[in-house]
Amino acid sequence: EVVELVRNAFNYYHAHIYLFDRTRQNLVLVGGTGEAGQKMLISGHQIEKGRGLVGRAADLNVPVLVPNTTKDPQWLPNPLLPDTKAEAAVPIAVGNEVLGVLDIQHNIVNGLRQEDVDLLLSIANQVAVALQNTRAVAQTQREAEYEGLINTITQKIRETSTVENAMQVAIRELGRATGAANTNVKLHSEKSGTGNS
Repeated sequence: EVVELVRNAFNYYHAHIYLFDRTRQNLVLVGGTGEAGQKMLISGHQIEKGRGLVGRAADLNVPVLVPNTTKDPQWLPNPLLPDTKAEAAVPIAVGNEVLGVLDIQHNIVNGLRQEDVDLLLSIANQVAVALQNTRAVAQTQREAEYEGLINTITQKIRETSTVENAMQVAIRELGRATGAANTNVKLHSEKSGTGNS
């Protein structure tokens, strides 16, 4: 939604958003406008940290503006976007932590200026806050599910009447929770030094 709104509101040639992968070495395209954006999404398009304008913006945590792409040796042409003449890559960051990059391309030389970068930086900051909030909600949900699972297993164990039944319930429920094909518990007696399972 963000890339479509930005492109349409300001009549840019193309807009896309990259987010870091888990290794924080690659920026993966997560949203792009038009047919080119769809093709890049389907192909899993990504850019290495530090490479090109997008990689540079992410690596340095500063906006990168190139008013004329033919004059920047680090600019990476994309065959799906042959009319790109100007580009601005703006980090999506919370403080020093870069989450991704908002990248805008225009088909006019000098079609992007510092005023555009300032505006895009404001939008990128809002995207960063939204991402941070979404991740916090997801973390809270995971923690709630984990606590619920522990409570369910604890309740089932309490409903048993023998140690053997309690162990069987624990093994079965832990196996289900972890998706394990086999679950074993090994008990070790400190007196004899032998184990039983």
